[in-house]
Amino acid sequence: MNRSEPRSLGDPEQTLVNSSYTPVSFEEVPPRSTATPLVFISHKHCDHKIALMLAAFIEERSAGAIKVHLSSSPDFQGPRFGKALNAQLRRALWSTDVLVLLYTSPDHDWSYCMWECGMAAHPQSPDTQIIVFQCGPDVPAPFQDALRVNARSADDIKRFADQLLRDPELFPGLGKAIAPQLKDAYVQNAANELHLNLATVLPPLDDGQAEEWPAWPYLRVELPRSEAERIQGASEAERRKLAREIIVDHATVTRSDARAAQLFGRQGLPAKMKLQELLNAWRSKYPDADAGWFESCWEQIMVCCTRGFPVICSASMREIDGDSRFTPVVARVKRLPFVGTVQFDLYFYNLSDPRALPVTQRMVPLREMFHKRMGEVDPRTLKLRDLVQELSVQKRNRVPILTREGAPLYIVHRSMIEQFIVKRVLCADAVNEPSALTLHDLLADAEMKAMFERSFAIVHCQATLADAKAMMVTQEGCTDVFITDTGKSTETVQGLLTNVEIARSA
Repeated sequence: MNRSEPRSLGDPEQTLVNSSYTPVSFEEVPPRSTATPLVFISHKHCDHKIALMLAAFIEERSAGAIKVHLSSSPDFQGPRFGKALNAQLRRALWSTDVLVLLYTSPDHDWSYCMWECGMAAHPQSPDTQIIVFQCGPDVPAPFQDALRVNARSADDIKRFADQLLRDPELFPGLGKAIAPQLKDAYVQNAANELHLNLATVLPPLDDGQAEEWPAWPYLRVELPRSEAERIQGASEAERRKLAREIIVDHATVTRSDARAAQLFGRQGLPAKMKLQELLNAWRSKYPDADAGWFESCWEQIMVCCTRGFPVICSASMREIDGDSRFTPVVARVKRLPFVGTVQFDLYFYNLSDPRALPVTQRMVPLREMFHKRMGEVDPRTLKLRDLVQELSVQKRNRVPILTREGAPLYIVHRSMIEQFIVKRVLCADAVNEPSALTLHDLLADAEMKAMFERSFAIVHCQATLADAKAMMVTQEGCTDVFITDTGKSTETVQGLLTNVEIARSA
């Protein structure tokens, strides 16, 4: 518990009576029994393991002197088939002496549990003690000031066990404690057992905290409802001109994250900043750049005002003091009629990130790739002089060598050819004239052939530019990347990525 003294665990009656979960009336129910106290465990069914552990402890340690209502287990009292559920619950809650609310995480829907608490605390029903078992860092709003049991605290569990078994005020109808004669050592052992057992079923603390954050730079833009309705009601001929004027004059940024502010060269954005001011900040940095991204923003907002599906244009903006480019997308619209505004959630997606771009978008496809296939050319007759001249005409500096079937073998760079020719010219025992040297002679040089074999990497066709770059930089001597279907060296080449293109894109 959050306080040291074992006493009644809060009085949320007034809070729940005034809440939307409070029932308005009770049907006829029998009087509460004074013979066997009833503990009602209110919980989400996804938390049934925690509830079952607590229910078993209560019945076992009270030696059956306390009955437990637990809807998620047939071993305890609960609703029966063939009868109206709410009527059965009202009867059970009328007869409840103590209601234990197991509260784990705010990301669950607690409306039914709050309804049960409201029923138990209603002024027309007999007095019911409400105990909140707090299983995570969050607290249910109606019980912010109530005394709670921290289910992870050994001291709180001990005080709960002591109150359950030895407090004469916990069950007023009984007129006495369940087991007042129990010794401290027994209560301590029981509490230790419950504490250890709960630890096995409680979710990790990092799982109990609901978290939410935007995955991309984010702005929330608002328009007055009246202006959004003007856009919606305008004719097709007038709508575009009117929409741009309204959005420039009235669209304000009411929420943003730090990353969105950085796109515009700021650490943060003030409340109610005009969307037009962000455009002005960007234009001050790039006065000659195309502002098509802003046009896309207001056009998407315009379409959303008519409840249509916006068209996402390819127009992107360069972030201030950065190289990344972002595409604005209106991803969500919310109309707040009583507040009098319409909200547009605007996200900026970095679609140019190399981790997202497939290699197939940047590769030179095989049909456009200057290359040679063994079998189609004879290495013994293909003179290096002619190959260098062909590279010059094609304005290329490398020639991939493939098998007859199109699988990768080598990549020969022009600089390597020229290096080999110079080497042979300087060699005292050179047999052939430089002009007579062939591709066969080049591949017969073991050192050169080894360079050609390791000068490339291979990735599959679903790989990204980032994958290709990672493969290239981790392989010594690699300057190019072949793309095949599944990344195997025996498959037909689909395309080629050069180190120049990888460096430019990634």
